[in-house]
Amino acid sequence: MYRSASKNLCAILFAAACTSAAAVTINFDDVVGSQVDITNQYAGLGVTLNAIDNPFPLSGSFPAPATLPTIRAGATTWTQGFASATSAPQVAVAARFGNSNPGDGGILISFAFDVSSVSLVGNDLGGIGAGDDESVTLSAYDSSGNLLGQTFSNVNLAGGFDRTPASIAFPNMRYVAFNYTDTQFGFYSIDDLTFVQANGAPEPTTLALLGLGLAGLAASRRRKQ
Repeated sequence: MYRSASKNLCAILFAAACTSAAAVTINFDDVVGSQVDITNQYAGLGVTLNAIDNPFPLSGSFPAPATLPTIRAGATTWTQGFASATSAPQVAVAARFGNSNPGDGGILISFAFDVSSVSLVGNDLGGIGAGDDESVTLSAYDSSGNLLGQTFSNVNLAGGFDRTPASIAFPNMRYVAFNYTDTQFGFYSIDDLTFVQANGAPEPTTLALLGLGLAGLAASRRRKQ
């Protein structure tokens, strides 16, 4: 009976360690000041942000390419202070490239590992009833750059600002492209980027619990002997 209980406890501990994959949220509020380059700001978390084309005006779902969209040469992403930020004060926008204005591009979110879900909030200072109510398209790509699928959202959060939550989930996403449509002015940003790593590595706290559990089993076994 003791051996059976030990095996069951070990199985539970290992299962908890192997299936733990906590959501990680980037709210961009760790950066001080506007127009600060954040292309590689979160590389330590396995996330990079690059500007991509977002032609407008377009309506409805963004026409996602079948393969990975091209990163704009010399373009970056940066922070902007926005009153409409879901978590104040900062949001992320595609920086100026060519003759465009800041925020006129989309953003390619690249991961150093596969993720199973991504969510964010599209953000604009405009009001919902101002005739420029943007919609968000998220397009997912695998590690080879092939399109997995896309989602479209035009639902607004409560409040006066134009804030549109969107999410996408596939088992093995390596890239997610953020694009927007239904705009007159071609400026949109993102806030509260949240992702979950696919088949995530054990969290440090889970590993610690696993170690304590195994140590307890070893001590118990010695006492029994």
